[in-house]
Amino acid sequence: LTSRTMAFIGNLIRLLVVAVALWAAVQIRMYAVHDYGMVIHEFDPWFNFRAADYMVNHGWQKFQAWYDEEVWYPLGRHVGSTTYPALQFTAWGIHSLLAHVHPTSLNDVCVLIPAAFGAVASVFTGMLAYEVTRSANAGVAALAIMAIIPAHLMRSVAGGFDNESVAVSAIVGTFYYWVRSLRTGGSWPYAILCGATYVYLVAAWGGYVFVLNLIGIHAATLVIVGRFSPQLWRAYTLWFLIGTTGACFGPARYLVGWQPFQALEQLGPTGVFLGLQLWQATAVYSRRRKLSALETFKLRAKVLGAVCVIAAIVMGAMPEGFLGPLSARVRGLFIKHTKTGNPLVDSVAEHQATPPRVYWSYFHCVCIIGPPGAALMLYKITDAKIFALLYVAIAYYFSGKMIRLVLLLGPAAAVAAGATISAVVWFTIEAWQAEEAGPAASKKARPPPKSAKAVRKPP
Repeated sequence: LTSRTMAFIGNLIRLLVVAVALWAAVQIRMYAVHDYGMVIHEFDPWFNFRAADYMVNHGWQKFQAWYDEEVWYPLGRHVGSTTYPALQFTAWGIHSLLAHVHPTSLNDVCVLIPAAFGAVASVFTGMLAYEVTRSANAGVAALAIMAIIPAHLMRSVAGGFDNESVAVSAIVGTFYYWVRSLRTGGSWPYAILCGATYVYLVAAWGGYVFVLNLIGIHAATLVIVGRFSPQLWRAYTLWFLIGTTGACFGPARYLVGWQPFQALEQLGPTGVFLGLQLWQATAVYSRRRKLSALETFKLRAKVLGAVCVIAAIVMGAMPEGFLGPLSARVRGLFIKHTKTGNPLVDSVAEHQATPPRVYWSYFHCVCIIGPPGAALMLYKITDAKIFALLYVAIAYYFSGKMIRLVLLLGPAAAVAAGATISAVVWFTIEAWQAEEAGPAASKKARPPPKSAKAVRKPP
């Protein structure tokens, strides 16, 4: 077979695997519908459905002012300021779009959204794996794993109309656009998409704090290991400005407020943003003045030192309580405890520490094939591979602190497992081609036998 034919067959197989995986991603999440019909399951999904129904019937403005007297009796609840509304917006948008194509009840739309977004998250995971490894086989394998991995299934079953059912897609989409924006100097438009996807995530789920800090840690790590580049500065600046503006003034503004500048768990990425501006300014200054590496280092040390002193003075002059402490949930991720002090958090089983046996239940064979893939990312290191390694390490740590956060490890585990499968496939193909080429090469190198006429008989 020629190389062109082999490439065609390979692409055809990958396309078939992707089609089957996306079909399985939807079908495996539809078992509840097949058994019980178009039914919303559990308490939180029912509340989210009521909120979506109110938004569709009364509009966004009235939804923001809605005080629901039928819940938390006799206190009631101000829904507009205590709900992440992206889930309801998504249902409203899809319901309105289908009204012009194929009219569908809002109940059915809300039931099917988790299954549909399960497939969307799988696609983004495959794209992230490809961007990290630059291997199409890794991307296809990661997509297929994410489609059926229980760590993702547990929050994306049809009828489970909850925030995480759309948030995972936004998380992986934000990560993909982030690493894609760092590929070349001309990749900065992807940072705009990254910021827009992050705004949707902020409006969808409180887990946006994890994404915010992971991107900030990645950017800081690249600077520390000497991989600062203009595209890093450009990408982070665009993402931070768009994302933070959307977080503070977007649909979830009542929940987020000024937390990016006041909450202790969100100040780190803000500091990274300011640090990158200073780093880029000193890089431009040293380039124009033609400073040596040592002179540039001294300049940056002086500038950063002065900024730290000014920051300390400003923080000291702030009124007491302006900077909030770590929330009870965040403290529980770092401090060994039995109770967080928040009765609501302590009463929920999924907020407890994760027993080791849970990993096999939620990841199965990925527990075995995932770690080698993470180790393979250390070969020919890139900005994207550094991000993937940080994602795996940090998500694994947090997943051990709270069962609910196993959800965050799902995409990272799929990417790592996809890298392992890609390496095995590559090695198998290379070995097969070498085996096929061996006899042919030896046969070609062997000298042709002499003809009978040319052989001289001994006297």
